Amino acid sequence: MRVTVYGFGSLNYYLNKLNVPERLGGEPPYGGSAMALEFAKAGHDVTLSDPHLDKVPDDIKSKLETAGVKLTSDDTEAAKGAEVAILFTPFRGGITFKLAENILPYLGEDAVICTTCTMSVLVLNSYLQNAIFMEGREDIGFSTMHPASIPGTPQHQHYLIATNELLKKPIVTDEQINKLKNLAIDAGKRVYLLPAELVSAVGDMGIVTTAIAFTGAIEYYRVARDVLKTKRSMTEFQIAQSLQVVSSLVAKYGLGGLIKLLNVDAMKDSLKSMILDRDVQPMTVTASELLEKIGEIVPELVEEAEKFSPSEAVYMSAPSPMLVEYMEDLVGDDVLKGILRESWKKF
Repeated sequence: MRVTVYGFGSLNYYLNKLNVPERLGGEPPYGGSAMALEFAKAGHDVTLSDPHLDKVPDDIKSKLETAGVKLTSDDTEAAKGAEVAILFTPFRGGITFKLAENILPYLGEDAVICTTCTMSVLVLNSYLQNAIFMEGREDIGFSTMHPASIPGTPQHQHYLIATNELLKKPIVTDEQINKLKNLAIDAGKRVYLLPAELVSAVGDMGIVTTAIAFTGAIEYYRVARDVLKTKRSMTEFQIAQSLQVVSSLVAKYGLGGLIKLLNVDAMKDSLKSMILDRDVQPMTVTASELLEKIGEIVPELVEEAEKFSPSEAVYMSAPSPMLVEYMEDLVGDDVLKGILRESWKKF
C-alpha cells in the first residue's frame, strides 16, 4: 500500500520538553516519523514529507531510510499516487488546511486523508468541501489514524479509526476504512472504530476528563438504581445537565470561572450530603477529598477564581443534542447544517 505521512514529529518537543525516553520509554524517532517507520517495516511503500528534514540528525534519518522510508520536503510529490495520506501536522489549523488543499489533486484514486491527534477530521472535511468540488475529488475519503499516544513509545499499541456512525453525510467508505484497518494491523496495532465526532474525546489527552466523567456517570446510575430507587430517565437527564453545565462553564469562562461559579464550598457540602454508601460511591468519596485540597493542588486557579467576574451571560443548562434538535425545528435542516459547518471551522 502506498502511504504518505506528513509531519516528522518535533524532536525538540519530545526529547527536551517531554523527556519522552525517560518518562515513557522507546527511542527516537517519535511521532509521525515513528508511524512511517512502522508502516515501512510492515512492508508498505512509505514516504515521509516534512519541510524541516534538514534539522533531523543524520542517524535518525538513516534509521528511517534503512527501513525503506523515502524522505522528502516536497508535499505534492509525496502525494502522487498515495492511497493513504496521514497528517501528523502542527496543531495550528492553517498549516494543515493549506497542506491538505495542496495535496488533494495529486492523491491516488479513492485515497483516504487521515488526521491524527492535531485536528478533527470533521473540521478538515468541512474546510475542504470547496476544494473537493473544484478538483472533482469526491472519491477522497476522510478518517483518522489517531495513535492515542506518542508513536514510538511502548504505550502506542492501538489506532482509533473514524467511521460514519452518527453522521448524516458519510465521509469515508467501508473499503477505505478496511484499508486503514489493514495498515494498522500490519503495523502490529489494535484497531478501534469510533464515530468521527468522538475520536478526539477518546484519543486526545482529554480522555482523562472523558473517563472520569464517564465513571462518575456510571457511579451515579449505580447509586440511583441500588440506593435511591429513582427512575433511570431522571438519572440520565441529570447526568446530561451536569456535564452540560461543566462543559459550558469551561468553554465560556475557563477553569477559573468554573471554580468561581460552581462555588467550591457549596460543592463540598452538597457532595458530602450525597454520600449514601461509601462502598458504592468510591468516585464520590475521592472527589470529596480532592475538593478539600483544591487550594493546595491548583493554587493558581483558586487565585484566578477569586478575581473572576463573568463579563456576559451564557446558555449552559440545555444539553446540546436537545438544543440542536430544537434549532432544527426552528430554522430547518439546511440552515442548521450551515451553522454547524461554520461552528466546526471556528472551533
